[in-house]
Amino acid sequence: MKKFLVVCAAATLCCSLVSAQEAEDAGRGAELSIVPRLDAGIFRSYEDKSTSFNFGNTSLYTFFEGNISESWSFSLSNHWVASDWGATSLQEGIGIPTRDLYSIYKPFGGEAANNFIDWAYITYAPGSFEFSLGKMPMIVGGFEFEENDVDVHPIATSLFWNTFTVYQPAFSASWTTPSEMTTFTLQVSADQFNRRPAYGLKWAGEYGPFSTNWSAVLVSHLNPEDPASVTLRPILSFGNRLTLGDFSLTADFINRCGDPAYELPDIDGHTLLGTLAYAPSEQFNMALRCAWNRAKSILAPEGHEDFLTSSLQANWYPIEDDDMFRIQFCAGLMDKSAFAVLGTTWNFGFKIW
Repeated sequence: MKKFLVVCAAATLCCSLVSAQEAEDAGRGAELSIVPRLDAGIFRSYEDKSTSFNFGNTSLYTFFEGNISESWSFSLSNHWVASDWGATSLQEGIGIPTRDLYSIYKPFGGEAANNFIDWAYITYAPGSFEFSLGKMPMIVGGFEFEENDVDVHPIATSLFWNTFTVYQPAFSASWTTPSEMTTFTLQVSADQFNRRPAYGLKWAGEYGPFSTNWSAVLVSHLNPEDPASVTLRPILSFGNRLTLGDFSLTADFINRCGDPAYELPDIDGHTLLGTLAYAPSEQFNMALRCAWNRAKSILAPEGHEDFLTSSLQANWYPIEDDDMFRIQFCAGLMDKSAFAVLGTTWNFGFKIW
């Protein structure tokens, strides 16, 4: 299934691009964005009194998207450089966030880890319907997964965000109500282990100051005691947001938890993420965020382990009426540790046609 989806998406995208180059409709166009991000971070463990430095979310992205016609569009995101959030954790079996630059040039397709192509899909949107085919984000995770990766501080996200491989080959179909307030999406995708399809249903709505992002996805679950045994388990996500003026309050709940050892994409437990954001202008915004991760564990005396992360984040765009340059900051606490990250992000946009 994975190979079929990838081949179809690549063939259709190439044909569509050729047709777009031959067309002269004023409504057609495409833009390329080159987005480098450079972070410098410090991590302090109060348990062993150690201090380490890291690259935060240092990365290089390109985004190529546009309209082929009134109904056809495409989107491609490449992740050319990344800093590996899980490398040290994979080696040591603990969640200490020491990051090093690493290569992400891995085969395209349904993988247990991300590669240099985040997404590459085409979309056909006749009227209130929308059909997409290619590699794209799975419809899971509430509002936390709605943020673009280049805008995220991984150290301040949930364990689920850090371990679940959300980009997979997929087909999705959406319908938006006539009021344009509600959108329902059905999706069939590969899963992290490429064993069987994953099936998802999503409800996204905007009702005045209140917004929803709810989803239910059936994914494969491996039994550690019997690796050949694969069952389908539901991942339920409930994202709710209330916006009042310059303030917004977001609460995400997921009935699964990321693996503290970074060995499985999700395990038994739950995730609760709360965010209080303040955006007084287009040039500045800040947020208080807290993530509570509860992972079930037979080794823990109480049968579970809790991982708490709280952070203060801020973004400043010094150039008025332009988001080309950003200075980002994040500082917080994680269990018996403290961290801080400071960096810059550039966004260079070019009109292709």
